[in-house]
Amino acid sequence: MRYSKMETMKSIEKILKKKGVESLEAMELNESYTIQSQGYHELTIEKVGSDRLSVAHYYTQRGDLMRDPEIVFRIEENDSWTAVEYQQDDCGIYQHDKSGLDLSEFIKQWDENLGNQGFVGVVQ
Repeated sequence: MRYSKMETMKSIEKILKKKGVESLEAMELNESYTIQSQGYHELTIEKVGSDRLSVAHYYTQRGDLMRDPEIVFRIEENDSWTAVEYQQDDCGIYQHDKSGLDLSEFIKQWDENLGNQGFVGVVQ
């Protein structure tokens, strides 16, 4: 499913803007931001390809870094976001489809949760 500008992860856009990042093109490859909101797993936003942005919660389990979850988006010139990879380690889930994954309801809920959990508010 393709995401229009209206259905991006608004909380992620707000966090990046607070960090001075106006677009994916403005980020260097592997540039990342990690945000901690008390009581929740760290949130990391990372440019993982020329047109790819990873959004993930991470935690450590028995020495291994776990994703709970991670979604990699393809960001296109018109600022549409398309989820192309989804991974949730504790459930053994990995999905990948370069044409896009239908995760719209999950993404909307996660985006709302990030706002409610204070991730946007803690960014300086």
